[in-house]
Amino acid sequence: MGGAPIIVGGGGGGSLFGLLFFGFMMFMVLNAMRGALSGGARGLSSGLGTEAGSAQALSVQVLLSEGDEVKQALQEVARRGDPDTDEGLARMIQEAALVVLRHPDRWTYGDIQQVQGSAQALDAQVGGWATQARAAFTVQTTSNYQNNDPESGFRQGGEYADDHGIADLYLAVTIAVAAHALPGGKFAQPPSSRDISAALQAVSSVTGNTLIRGDVVWSPDAPGEFLSEDEAIQKYPRLTKI
Repeated sequence: MGGAPIIVGGGGGGSLFGLLFFGFMMFMVLNAMRGALSGGARGLSSGLGTEAGSAQALSVQVLLSEGDEVKQALQEVARRGDPDTDEGLARMIQEAALVVLRHPDRWTYGDIQQVQGSAQALDAQVGGWATQARAAFTVQTTSNYQNNDPESGFRQGGEYADDHGIADLYLAVTIAVAAHALPGGKFAQPPSSRDISAALQAVSSVTGNTLIRGDVVWSPDAPGEFLSEDEAIQKYPRLTKI
């Protein structure tokens, strides 16, 4: 299978282009400072005083029919974004969710997962969801890492040779976030198109004040390359028809 994208705050890769954003380390630093500060640093005070179990994690996975322009839009989010700041990371997640929201006519399969718990547990949960999305691939073609240097975090390799197939049609996009506040309540299982839309809107509501961690993974990344229906179902077994 071909290459794909991912926005990441750490290492690793799969045959996907993706964006992985890690906001948890900043949260831990600020949480340690909370007792010594009268106000929340960088606007995080609203989430730092909550009890264990009050944070939420949400994963939205969508299989879209075709959509090279969707890939290009996600690549542009990775290229322009700055995951090294809470606000910049949240903005990248918002923009990625909006890219998918703009194409409801192409949503074919979908999945939503929700978890509530402590910030530390949900940081790990989002990382697990992202790992699952990346596990189906072997080449990471595009990434933007949280590395404290906005000039060097973005990477896009051009050495990958895409793999076209006559029956290939689908683009898989996974967006997962953990935050101290997410709207939307419970979503139906299996989700309808309305549930997918509401979940993406919930994801797009995250701010630098509430975000704990976020990851965006999509595949394939090469122009004109897509997954076949059989490949998509095999690689993303939780997906159901919407």
